[in-house]
Amino acid sequence: MDLKILNEITNKVYKYNAQLLPVVKDRKFEDIIKIYNSGFEEFGENRLDQLIEHKNKLQHVKFHYIGSLQSRKISEIMDNCISIHTLSRKKEADIINKHYSNQKVFVQINIDSDPNKNGIVPEEVDSFFKMFDRLNYFPVGIMCIPSLESNPKNAFSNMKKINEKLKNDYNNYIGELSMGMSDDYEIALDYGATIVRIGSKIFN
Repeated sequence: MDLKILNEITNKVYKYNAQLLPVVKDRKFEDIIKIYNSGFEEFGENRLDQLIEHKNKLQHVKFHYIGSLQSRKISEIMDNCISIHTLSRKKEADIINKHYSNQKVFVQINIDSDPNKNGIVPEEVDSFFKMFDRLNYFPVGIMCIPSLESNPKNAFSNMKKINEKLKNDYNNYIGELSMGMSDDYEIALDYGATIVRIGSKIFN
């Protein structure tokens, strides 16, 4: 892990007034400690078992869950996280509602309508968000993972448009954008990302 690279990325992200979320999945604990000692107290994690293991060792750290949701694990995820980035099904939304205690919730958008990716397709956004009128919480933002074959500029531009429409449609929608990873985070920042999720570029 190269702290110089971490500092360079951090400076770029902060210029956009955005948040760098280090993704610690499958990383050595000694490397995670280096990130923590550099001043980071919020991490992204894809797997619940690793998240709980890391949380037990780093009790001051707050975790964002960025992996695929499984209905039977949602209550435990919410007990251990301040944020979920991957809500994409009404069943999951209802379970979150039962266990909700001020976590930030992002709706995952399958921005390229890729059959191999999770998330609601752009055409479903309006109907999906109307569902929250009957729930005790409202999403703070939307999240995406563009397809490898797609042009990230197009994907992030479309996410920005969806986000702006949601802000116009709902007064209680904050409009956070969780998008951009190691290979495309700079492009995502140009299109309004408020959180970039970076793993390999930091740790390799």
